[in-house]
Order: sequence, then C-alpha cells, then structure tokens
Amino acid sequence: MAHPPLLGQLSTSPVFNTKAVARETGVPPDTFRAWERRYGIPCPQRTAGGHRLYSERDIAIIRWLRDRTAEGMNISHAIMLLTSVTEEPSLQIERGGTRAIERMVDELVAALTTFDAQHAERLVSEAFALYPFEHVLLDLIQPVMVEVGERWHRGEINVAAEHFTTEFVRRKLAGLLNVFENNAQRETIVVGCAPQELHDLGVMFASLFLVRRGWHVVYLGPQVPLADMLETVQKVRPQLVCLSASTLETAMNLLEVARAMQKEFPTVRFGYGGRIFNVNPELCAAIPGTFLGHDARELIETVSSIMARN
Repeated sequence: MAHPPLLGQLSTSPVFNTKAVARETGVPPDTFRAWERRYGIPCPQRTAGGHRLYSERDIAIIRWLRDRTAEGMNISHAIMLLTSVTEEPSLQIERGGTRAIERMVDELVAALTTFDAQHAERLVSEAFALYPFEHVLLDLIQPVMVEVGERWHRGEINVAAEHFTTEFVRRKLAGLLNVFENNAQRETIVVGCAPQELHDLGVMFASLFLVRRGWHVVYLGPQVPLADMLETVQKVRPQLVCLSASTLETAMNLLEVARAMQKEFPTVRFGYGGRIFNVNPELCAAIPGTFLGHDARELIETVSSIMARN
C-alpha cells in the first residue's frame, strides 16, 4: 500500500523565497525565521546576496510545526516531538488527503504482530504528521493495544507478539513523557498502579495527558507497594494521587491504599480508574475516592474538576 511521501523523499532544492513560504504555509515570516534562529529548523540556504531560499522539505516541516502549535503545543516541544517521536527525517507529511485512522489501526496491528518494527515506526510517524496528537493516542495506539490483546486471548498470536507490541508502545509513551515532562507549571499529581498491578500502559496514557496540560506528574509505574506509596506521598506532598487496577484482586489492593491514604493524608485527594472499574462499576461504591473516568478524555475532565477545588 502506498504511503504519503517521506521528508527524505521531498526535494531539498532551495527554490522558494520567504514570501512564497509564508503564502504556502500561512505562517508569518517572522515566526519561522525565529524558529530557525532558536532551533535550527527549518534550515534554508542562502543566495550570494544573503537571501533565504527554502526547499519543498522546509515547507513541509513548517506546515507540520504550524499544525502542532495550533493544537496548543509550544514550539520547543513541537521541535522535540519532530526529532524524537517522529524520528525526523522519516516524518511522513500529508499530501493529497489523509488516510482513515481505522485503516492505520489494522496496518499497525499487522506490523506489530509480525515483528515489523520499521513499518510500525513509519505508521506512527505518519499518524503524528496527519492527526492531532491525542487522537493518535486514543484512536490509533489504544485500539491497537486492545486488538492485539484480544488476538492473544483468542490464541491467534503468541505471547511473544503481544510482548513485542506492548514494549513498542511503552517505548513510544516513555519517549513522549520525556518530551513533555519539563513543561510542568501546575500542581503535583502522583500516578501509578495498585500493588501487584502489572498493566501500566493505561497509567502511562493518563500521565501523558496530564503532563501535556502542564501538571507535574510523578510517575511510579506498575505494582507500587502500599508502604512505598505512603512514603512517596509523605516526601512529594502531591495534591492528588491517581492509581489504576485492572483485576478484582488488584482493585482490593487499591482499596487498601485508598483507606490508608484517607487515614494518613486526609487532605490529599485520591482518584482511581482502570479496566475493572469500567466492567464492574459497582466496585466504585466501595472505594473512598473519585472514579476518574472510563478513558483519558474523561480523566482530564475529572482531574480538572478535582484540582479546581483545591
């Protein structure tokens, strides 16, 4: 199947002057010249008279940065995303319309379950180039993880393929967290899994959505013991603790943490979520705290409401 052209396949011939670039991209010249001075992107060549000339590739990069900043991402993070997440120059730029993200889900599942990391990287790069950041997470990455998990449960793929997919996604999410974690301007939130809970991709999603909105996230990862959680809260003094559980057993462990938090740190708010609460919502009545929602979009709304009351 044909893919949109790679940046490496776009012309680097310096043929467009500043006025033409502004017309093609809708970005004011002062803006992309400032990007060039501060970050070295784009990278125009100069005529003998010192005038900048831009290539087709430069224009594609400026458009991509324009779209990311229009979504609310600051330019320094957009530059980091360009270089670290999309692994520029392999960033794929839309030309002639976008492909349905549902088709990309099928392609990414096929790539990951056949251990084709190179193709998977290209697909993820393409998605970030064509779609808003959080749509990629919720409408591509998350459905891929669900589908791969279901195929493993049905015996259609082996555990190696499931593990390969999980680690691929974990590396991507960790890279994204590294990109955004230095932008913290709001209160501190501790995020992790209940004791003995191994499934941490959901809380990585949650952490990424929170970091993207400026909260300082202390991410603890899977199976956080109760004593360690309480010690961390004592040291960090967060405004909110968010834990996840996916099974009945770990939900009971989460309940123990919630009760201990209520006793030891009554002023620290406690939130929770995870698959077990989605499929068995009656469990929420037993947990002292706030159910954060069924997905990352609901989580952001709930956390915003909680933090507004602090």
